[in-house]
Amino acid sequence: MENRCGRRGMHMRSGAWRFLATILALSFGLTGCGFQSSQLALAHAGSRDSAVTRNGTSGAAHRSANDVASMTGGQVLVPGALAPDVLLTAESSGKRVWLSAYLGKKPVVLNAWASWCPPCHEETPQFVSMYRTYGSEVQFLGVNLTSLDSVPAAEAFVRRYQIPYPVLFDTQGDFDRAYSVIAEPMTYVISKAGKVVSIHVGALSASELRAAVEQALASR
Repeated sequence: MENRCGRRGMHMRSGAWRFLATILALSFGLTGCGFQSSQLALAHAGSRDSAVTRNGTSGAAHRSANDVASMTGGQVLVPGALAPDVLLTAESSGKRVWLSAYLGKKPVVLNAWASWCPPCHEETPQFVSMYRTYGSEVQFLGVNLTSLDSVPAAEAFVRRYQIPYPVLFDTQGDFDRAYSVIAEPMTYVISKAGKVVSIHVGALSASELRAAVEQALASR
C-alpha cells in the first residue's frame, strides 16, 4: 500500500502542525501511518513553506491552529464522530440551509475549499469528474470557506469549473470551526449514518479521490 505520510501541496495554516499532530494522536489508536483502516486517511501534510496568504503570496497563513482550537472549545473533529450540523448558504439559491439536509440519504464526500488556494484549483476538476461517475451513489458537496474568501470569488470559482454538485457558503465561519479546518483544501468522507469516516488534509490526486469515494460507498 502507498505510504501516505508524504507531503503534498496545500495551504497549511500557521501553527497547524501542532494541531494536526493532535488529530493524529487522537486517531492513531484507530489506525496507523499506512491508514489501512477505513476510519482514517488523515495525512497529505504539505510543507510549511507551501503556506500562502489569502492573496496567493508566500508567507504565514492567515489563522493559527491555536486560534482554531480556541474557537472550537479545544475540540478536534476526528473519524468516528458524528458530522456536526452547521447553518450554511446554498450557492444556487442564496438561501440558508442546514448541512444535515444533505446527509443521511447517501454517503457524502465533502470538499472544503477557497478560491485563492492553488491546490483547490488543481483538485476541483477531479471532483467534477468523479461526480459524473459516482454522483448517483455518493452525495458530493463543496463548502467554500467564505468567511476567509468572498461570495463573488466563490461564485466565479463555481462557474470556472462548472461544478455540478451542491456548493455551500460558510459565510460565518461555522463550518470552519466545527470541522477543525487547518488547511485548504480538506476533504471529509461521511457515512450514510452521518459519521465522519475519514479526513483528508491537502489536495487529493485522482487515485486518492477515487479511494475516498470507494471508502464512502463501503461505509453505507
